[in-house]
Amino acid sequence: MALLVWIVAGLSTVHTTSAETRYPRYGCGKGLDSFPFCDSKLPVNKRVDDLIKRLKLEEKPLLMVARLAPLGNISRLGIPQYDWGANCIHGVQSRCGTGSDGQDRCPTSFAAPNLLGATFNESAWWTMGHIIGVELRSLWKQGKGENHPPTQLPPLGLDCWSPNINIVRDPRWGRNMETPSEDPFLLSRFGVQVTKGLQEGKEDKGRLQAIVTLKHFAANELEGTWDGPGGPAQFPGTGMCPGKKCTRHTINVNISSYDLASSYLASFRSAVVEGGALGVMCSYNAINGYPSCANKWLLNDKLRKEWGFKGYVTGDSGAVADIYKKHWFVPSMEDAVVKSVEAGTDVQSSGWPSGHPWATTNAEYLKYIPALVRDGKLSEQDLDDALRHTLTLRFRLGLFDDPGSQPFENFSEDIVRSSEHLAAAIDATEQGLVLLKNLKNEKAMKATLPISQGRIAVIGPHATSRSELLGNYLGQICPGEKQSFACVESLYEALGNLSKDVTTAPGLPSISGEVDPKLLAEAVATAKNADHVVLALGLDTSTIEQEGRDRHTVTLPPGQLELFDAMTALKRPVTVVLVNGGMVAMSSVKEKADAIVEAWYPGFFGAGAIARALLGHTNRWGKLPVTIYDEKFTDEFDMLSFDMSKAPGRTYRYFTGQPLWPFGFGLSYTTFSLKLLGSSSIKVSQQGEAATVNVLVQNTGTVAGDEVVMGYFLPKNGTIPAGRATLLRKQLFAFQRVAVQPGMAVTLGFTVTAASFQVFTDGGDGVSYAGKYTVLFSTGNVDVPLQVEVDGPQHQPAVLQPWHAPSRISGTSSIVV
Repeated sequence: MALLVWIVAGLSTVHTTSAETRYPRYGCGKGLDSFPFCDSKLPVNKRVDDLIKRLKLEEKPLLMVARLAPLGNISRLGIPQYDWGANCIHGVQSRCGTGSDGQDRCPTSFAAPNLLGATFNESAWWTMGHIIGVELRSLWKQGKGENHPPTQLPPLGLDCWSPNINIVRDPRWGRNMETPSEDPFLLSRFGVQVTKGLQEGKEDKGRLQAIVTLKHFAANELEGTWDGPGGPAQFPGTGMCPGKKCTRHTINVNISSYDLASSYLASFRSAVVEGGALGVMCSYNAINGYPSCANKWLLNDKLRKEWGFKGYVTGDSGAVADIYKKHWFVPSMEDAVVKSVEAGTDVQSSGWPSGHPWATTNAEYLKYIPALVRDGKLSEQDLDDALRHTLTLRFRLGLFDDPGSQPFENFSEDIVRSSEHLAAAIDATEQGLVLLKNLKNEKAMKATLPISQGRIAVIGPHATSRSELLGNYLGQICPGEKQSFACVESLYEALGNLSKDVTTAPGLPSISGEVDPKLLAEAVATAKNADHVVLALGLDTSTIEQEGRDRHTVTLPPGQLELFDAMTALKRPVTVVLVNGGMVAMSSVKEKADAIVEAWYPGFFGAGAIARALLGHTNRWGKLPVTIYDEKFTDEFDMLSFDMSKAPGRTYRYFTGQPLWPFGFGLSYTTFSLKLLGSSSIKVSQQGEAATVNVLVQNTGTVAGDEVVMGYFLPKNGTIPAGRATLLRKQLFAFQRVAVQPGMAVTLGFTVTAASFQVFTDGGDGVSYAGKYTVLFSTGNVDVPLQVEVDGPQHQPAVLQPWHAPSRISGTSSIVV
């Protein structure tokens, strides 16, 4: 707790920022509370209908545009502005709040989601979602705006444009740091838990605490510019892009029903059906000929009718305009607006005009909707349906009720960045670091890590990094008027605070910089005087990978590899700490380094978590939520191909090659054994009977540690009829994380049903086949097999998730797959 007290004290400075503009947050204020929609005793649907009937045609689009403050209000009815679009990827992306003592309290910032995926811990994901929801309520109450320096956006709304649950299809994608995994099951669990934690407040079960907005729906897996159609000559016909330049705004991806159901839509379905998600963001790209935000099959038939979605849909910023300007899908911008509203895009986030902080007057919904309705080109019923989706949520948030009667109004300003919230962020960060290598020195009879004594040299471009550790989509991190990251602890500082003799040298002028002989010589001299070298390498979110920019290589920058060679030539123990979003191919590093720690973008508390792990103060390592491929990846995979099973197969589920490190891998400072308690073979029925399988996890080493046990299944030959599902190598269906003391054992119970072994037909149906399966319970290092027979009629699957493909009759479908 002393550490937390120090952090809070060190980061809370006297609040000197000018008071932010206050806007009315609640409707139905004094003198404007006589309307029926202000009567909290009426059902929400009746209140919404009453409000919509009172709106003039010109007023309606004002309630359908994100970031429209201060114009997005209707004063005559007492309807305040509302910002659809706060970002909360791993913390509330807002300016700092002000505590009861007048000091700044900045929003709690967790590690980037790629680290969070490595925790394999559903409780940690729920906790982050809940903390974001609580802090969003407090900061919203304070009228804080989004964090977009130097110009701030209007006061926050209560919907978060997060989580990002797109699959990690390709490590070159520039936004891999935002999403937890390549595995649809793990992504699904993340989406469910973040949704529940954020939306379902403990204090008021009758109202929503906040709203998630799942993004990006769907198959948003490209950021930069790639040649198309077809990409490189060896990959013809895989990408279709107007102008032969593929970007996230222009690409029209060709995806089978099988891949849509099993990979690209799976996490969204789970977050909606099980998690109850009430917001979705449609993506820039087109799928099989139809832009996502104009895709009625995707946004209405699939999302609302099939999955039972009860929330709102927003377009990504500029996505409505892309329908006309980038995809050439319709002949005019007016037609793009019609298609969007009719498909179910309830809110438009327009592009930001140059020099304008808020997307206001250029919003296409504002420009065109009234005339389109008057001219009979857009049904006012479709317009009212969109309003009904959005306004229902504002009522469910309590924004038209007396705030004095609402528990969420009682959240203290001091709850932002509270000691409990900081502890949760630290806890999650420690669980997501992955130990990839830890060479044992036979002469010394000990492993390279943990570092127990001696002088430490922290070398490399990330040795003193601060902002580079944080990832993207950040709230204000450090107090003050100007953007600052001075309060973020670097790895060099963190190790220096915990060890007596620590020195540092950058070795390179920048992350991607070429070797500077003077800097290299300084690094070599510093390392020679040390007993252990910690080499901090990796990527960044400003020059290498980011929103709008993909990588075209998966290796470390050449200068970093030269620095690595110089360090290993000194014959000192070298531990490489990697900071990155997308995975890094590093065969030479794997071969020559003594120890390797995958740190992802570890966030505000990352340096301290890494330092404690390196020194053995903690032993809470995670597992790889992605596959780490070798350098041949870019020769074998087309960036514009969205086919998951096409040879050599994407992700661990289909990849037939040999990875550098497989999905689920991760070491520890202790050792664990697994043992099945009970029979090594079981039988379950297609009718839904469940079996509980108990697995004993024993810590066979000498130190306490965390372990993750994953459950995979693989159908045996003959169980699944011919189709793409036969290419599955294995599929995750369960996981649990547990802490075990040395010499002790813990029993984990796993529930197994026929539905645990769901696969998908080529037509997109989620099904369970009778037959035989091998189940592997695995730590990533130790596997224990279980044989399972699913009883039922052979080759007559039980349909668990019918696909409901769109009609091919002209005029009734929005997509053909």
